[in-house]
Amino acid sequence: MYAYSQIQHVHLEISTRCNAACPGCPRNYCGVDIRDDYPLHDMSLSEAQTIFQPDFLRQIKEITINGNLGDFITAKDGVEIIKYFKSENPKLRINISTNAGIKKTIWKSLAEADITVMFCLDGLADTHHLYRQQTKWDTVIDNAKDFISHGGNAVWKMILFDHNKHQVNACKKLSKQLGFKKFELVDHDRNKFTVFTQKKQFSHVIGNHNDWSTDWNEMHKRFKDFLINTSGATKDNYQVENKQIICRANKQKSIYISATGDITPCCWTGFYPNSMHHFGNDEIRPLITCENNANKVGIEKAMSWFDNFQPAWTSSSQPYLCNAQCGVTK
Repeated sequence: MYAYSQIQHVHLEISTRCNAACPGCPRNYCGVDIRDDYPLHDMSLSEAQTIFQPDFLRQIKEITINGNLGDFITAKDGVEIIKYFKSENPKLRINISTNAGIKKTIWKSLAEADITVMFCLDGLADTHHLYRQQTKWDTVIDNAKDFISHGGNAVWKMILFDHNKHQVNACKKLSKQLGFKKFELVDHDRNKFTVFTQKKQFSHVIGNHNDWSTDWNEMHKRFKDFLINTSGATKDNYQVENKQIICRANKQKSIYISATGDITPCCWTGFYPNSMHHFGNDEIRPLITCENNANKVGIEKAMSWFDNFQPAWTSSSQPYLCNAQCGVTK
């Protein structure tokens, strides 16, 4: 793999907390906010200063703040951490992705920090909330307007669904009218969820329903088996073709840092493998042969286990997460 001195990019999760309840997020079950083994933690300014030493900040070129489980909007020291990063390296590019679903007064400070904020707006007012549960379209728009009015570089990010695809052109047009610098349309293949309310009542279906049940107890058991119990989902359930692994983290010289300070090569291998039980994480867990928390030992020591990946890539049983995300058919 790559050395500490070669790192150019950091993918940072700044908080595991989130105000939203998106049905596709692994921190909940079909939109019901049940966290089970997930740690609830906001990275503090002091923790960020411990992990991100001045020399390291001056070495890297870019930080992307986009959590696996949480959202920047919930981070208690988020703005202070951004200011610290920029004070040590004014040229550092910082990109934040957020649902922006909480009304806050942080946008002027973020605009003045000269960063990019990606506002997740999945359609117009009548469709956005169908996936971004517990967020209000008007609140996100108001926050974006506030950021833009102070000179902020805003991006409109829209996830494509069956229920909003007819609004793509309207969203793109509105983004220009409001002053967004860019409109980004992405397809994350999320047209496959049964959605429940916080009271565990069936709400609606996203995309192709197929065999997805409208009964909460059945869906909870199914997802709990998949995300928590290793007996419920094993690699044997999936057809894994032996591929050539071209690691994007290796190519980009990037690392993933969780809100608690754990270091992994990428976000796909960073779903808290020490606590979250799932066959993909179970395969990664044995590779972590040292303390991988940068709060305790620093980034360089915390990433010293990365070389364990390369033998696994060429083995007869490649890690599922690596195979699925960075595998190329031979």
